[in-house]
Amino acid sequence: MVIVILTHGMFGEELLRSAEMIIGRQDKVEVISISSGALMDDVSLKMEEILSKYKNESCLLFTDMFGGSPSNISMAYLNQDSVEVVSGVNLPMLIKACTMRMDSQNSLSKIARESSEAGIASIKVAGELLNKK
Repeated sequence: MVIVILTHGMFGEELLRSAEMIIGRQDKVEVISISSGALMDDVSLKMEEILSKYKNESCLLFTDMFGGSPSNISMAYLNQDSVEVVSGVNLPMLIKACTMRMDSQNSLSKIARESSEAGIASIKVAGELLNKK
């Protein structure tokens, strides 16, 4: 399975760099960074190139926020059976997906669901946890 991180700015590159600090170098992870003024046709072309490169693999697309340009571009690829999109990417979510994909028994939908759950579960309000607020 290939993972594609499609985000505004350099967020995706830094997210991957942080994940690799924790779990080691990751193969088959591609990052598409959308900078200010980028042409959406160019971003779509890059996505097409990645999907063509990994045409025999399933693809999990992570985007930074639902409804933003990265998410909207990604939605165009949902019509393919081997593509899933998860928005709101964070570090625990990416680490979960990278580790789960090592087990070939895990399906694309299972990895998408469990990585999403890991991302949600990692969001905490520290003061509430410590009963201070």
